[in-house]
Amino acid sequence: MPQTLERDLQTLADARVFFGHQSVGRNIIAGIEELSGDYQEIDLNITGNSAEVGGASGCLLHSTVGKNTDPLSKCVDYGRILDRELTGKIDYALLKFCYIDINRDSDVTKLFEDFKRIMDNFIDRHPEITFIHATVPLRHSPGGLGVRIRELLGRPNNSKLDNIKRNQFNHLLRTHYTQSHIVDIAASESTYPDGKREAFKMDGQTYYSLIGEYTDDGGHLNENGRRRVASAFVHELAQIIRNHPRIDRGRV
Repeated sequence: MPQTLERDLQTLADARVFFGHQSVGRNIIAGIEELSGDYQEIDLNITGNSAEVGGASGCLLHSTVGKNTDPLSKCVDYGRILDRELTGKIDYALLKFCYIDINRDSDVTKLFEDFKRIMDNFIDRHPEITFIHATVPLRHSPGGLGVRIRELLGRPNNSKLDNIKRNQFNHLLRTHYTQSHIVDIAASESTYPDGKREAFKMDGQTYYSLIGEYTDDGGHLNENGRRRVASAFVHELAQIIRNHPRIDRGRV
């Protein structure tokens, strides 16, 4: 793993990437900073300043976009930054919704249709950019005897109902963009080191949730969680970059 991580960090350091996000994205960025700190010889420029992007140098530019609970505002803000600040300056771009953007009341089909329409427009407008899609993060769904008793008594388990909608959105994302590029944050959040998944069943279907040991508040990533998710994030992103290199004028 150390050799793989070192190679992945170097690949990321040589690329020009924009990552639009909110709070879990900040957790992932913090995790990448912690991981890259173990490899001082790799010059990975992680910045929130778009003025530092451009030219031949690699850069991981990240920015909060839009407003939590309003996912389409994130799409709009993401597009604004691409159009006004980053045209011709980046090679890869990805946008991540947050778990708080989707809950039990969300119309997932409508949201995905709107998301797809907006993203496809970005893809058409910016052929010079490789667009990468990120699955929606999950929350931890507590288990145990008390939870099972409440469920048997017919009380709704809102944590599971919320995660079901997030799983449904992620399924639509993976299904539609099978030939594109996906960084699967939800998968890394729900996968143990031995490969087992944190899952629950409802109405005969299996759904996934955030591993309890990866969070202190049920949603955001703690030190353990952010390093594990950041490692998977870097690996998946680096694979996409290596498989789809972008060569622009003035770059070697």
